[in-house]
Amino acid sequence: MSLAGHALRRVVESSVVRFCQWRGDPVARLLQPDTKADPYPLYADLRRRGLVRSPLGSWATASHETAANVLRDQRFSSSPRHQRGYRPPVYPAGDPRAELPAADLLTMDPPDHTRLRRLVSGTFSARAIAGLEPWIRNLTGRLLSPLDAVAGFDLISALAFPLPIAVICHLLGVPAQDQESFRAWGHDLAATLEPAAAPSAESQTRSSELALTAYLRELVRKHRADPDDSLLSALVAAEEDGDRLSSAELVSTALLLLVAGFETTVNLIGNGTVALLRDREQWERLRDDPALVPAAVEELLRYDSPVQATSRIATQDVEVDGAVIPRGASIIVAIGGANRDPRVFDQPDRLRIDRPNASRHLAFSAGIHHCLGAALARLEARIAVEELTRRYPGLELAGTPVRRPLLVLRGFESVPVRATRQPQAPAR
Repeated sequence: MSLAGHALRRVVESSVVRFCQWRGDPVARLLQPDTKADPYPLYADLRRRGLVRSPLGSWATASHETAANVLRDQRFSSSPRHQRGYRPPVYPAGDPRAELPAADLLTMDPPDHTRLRRLVSGTFSARAIAGLEPWIRNLTGRLLSPLDAVAGFDLISALAFPLPIAVICHLLGVPAQDQESFRAWGHDLAATLEPAAAPSAESQTRSSELALTAYLRELVRKHRADPDDSLLSALVAAEEDGDRLSSAELVSTALLLLVAGFETTVNLIGNGTVALLRDREQWERLRDDPALVPAAVEELLRYDSPVQATSRIATQDVEVDGAVIPRGASIIVAIGGANRDPRVFDQPDRLRIDRPNASRHLAFSAGIHHCLGAALARLEARIAVEELTRRYPGLELAGTPVRRPLLVLRGFESVPVRATRQPQAPAR
């Protein structure tokens, strides 16, 4: 579960949550269906209140300045073990999850985080990511080509979903025959980033987590014995001053790459395309001037962020905005709200693909936990937007997009679109 999930799990389980919602507590209101559908009015209310202390036990902010400061302040940890009342998971004998490290890159503190990030970061160098562009562009074309003769399609199932999972499988060296199972497991595990789930969903998540952990353990073993040119083999070989990743660390890292890097990119492509299709002027500018696409991706990340919230735990008493957040207390950082802070972004509720300071967004977090795969997500989104605007300049919504009822991961379940194939434009 994400740290935001850990912070809000206590909210979900509280017997007073509905009372707090009735009283207007913004932390409790984060869990309401109408907030999940459109959280931005609540974020604006949260910003007006400043740093909020909820009676449900958490603090919260939607201020860009405060959010950035908290994310960069190492007195705040992403590890749930610092939270008051935290109990680590207990696994039965023989459960493959019991062999994994207690934390991964997302929830690890220095110096362990420093060591692991150093070993992993080389495989995500700018040169390594740039080298994937021809393969990703070819894959995007293969996904879109069968759609050229159809009147309409679902953007999520046709492109936004299969593109990131195919990239992750390619990076990890997952055989083609296993990719459908891998995709299903990853989709189920995305629920671990949410603060609450129905018992049936939790059971399905546990089943998928078991299956995926066992699968990755065997995949790591194969890549140790027979390395190839995949990222996973590069991670196996990664070494610095004689230090290497253990098999358990490799499995944990592969799990994180899937869960944190798959659904988030689905949301980036889906949210971004819908935002553009709802603003024809912006879509047409990209269609006519593809040089604007890289800057547009930054604005899409800001405007409707794929990850809406994260959380940190104070490891000591910390003063924030004139208040003291005590040791062991959590603060929910509303990334989606910070990215629409009018003190930083002029007319923040308006989509502007040439916004000069769009890159100040916090969509990839900040500080030591800045997203390791940010360059890869940007690359996939850029290629997706470039190919959609080139192949289907008249693309338009063919119905109402359906949102997933999630809080932390903001994205669409389906986006019906229609387009007429245009004469092939020169490759960009």
